[in-house]
Amino acid sequence: MTRNILAWRTGFLRGISLAMAAGVLFAGPVAVLAQAATSAEAAPPVGADGKPLTFDVVSIREDNSEDAPRNTVQNGPTSDGYHLKDGPLLAVIQTACLPSEGGLTFRPDRITGLPAWAFNLIHYDIDARVSEADLPRWKDPALQPAMLRAMLQAMLADRFKLAIHRENKVIPIYELTVGRKSPKFKPSEATALADIRQMHPDAVNLRSGTVVVTGPNPGQQTLFGVTMRDLGTFLSTLAHRPIQDKTGLTGKYDIAYQIELRPPPQEGADTAIPPDFYSSQIFSIVQDQLGLKLNAAKGLVESLVIDHVERPSAN
Repeated sequence: MTRNILAWRTGFLRGISLAMAAGVLFAGPVAVLAQAATSAEAAPPVGADGKPLTFDVVSIREDNSEDAPRNTVQNGPTSDGYHLKDGPLLAVIQTACLPSEGGLTFRPDRITGLPAWAFNLIHYDIDARVSEADLPRWKDPALQPAMLRAMLQAMLADRFKLAIHRENKVIPIYELTVGRKSPKFKPSEATALADIRQMHPDAVNLRSGTVVVTGPNPGQQTLFGVTMRDLGTFLSTLAHRPIQDKTGLTGKYDIAYQIELRPPPQEGADTAIPPDFYSSQIFSIVQDQLGLKLNAAKGLVESLVIDHVERPSAN
């Protein structure tokens, strides 16, 4: 329980990331989202030798460290490979597999068949290195996201024996629409990470192109250059239900909202977070803070089905 609370408190706003981090989604979207790509590719890229892309070296170990807040921004692609510290297998799957419609990530409730150990009970430290032959292309920001997903998929199949398929199901959703008055945000003036980091050095660039800044107030998040579709993905984590864009707004916007965070647990006190603590805020955030509206509906949503997975083979 302590691990989950700390993960949410430290990773929720820093991540969405990212989750979807490339990044991790522990309790909410995390920093594995921090690379630029807009949709799943029709065919995976191949290596310099013309063969399917794989990491040259992979190390996977169970993380047995003490519970501690995660610095999720450190997780994800590196200059020569991929790094994950104290993360569940769920996080890797979320990074490796994108929704076909180009959403940021598969939220946990859109992944079925994943055993508890892979969801959050067992955490892993993963370090993987790209081959020298593939390194020049890896350093190209336009190519790296697709290469990362292809390599992670190969690693998951090899070391975790992962087999998956996708299904479309009609499930309860929210439709995001415009409110009676004008939205309480404006079109983006700057979407380049370098420009935004002049004012916000800790800004994180997500693979959709959205730039995320947290703070200065606890629970405050600002999205620069976000589309309505990706805003729906962000807010879906709070809502505990997919949010689909029906606003008709086609531009990119700068949007800020405030989430009420639970105070740090006190010693001897009940640390459980009420199931609806965050989801109960979604209507006030969307309507009062953003000037938009949510309508309950049913919609076709793609889910990821885990057919088979095993604990990882030895290094």
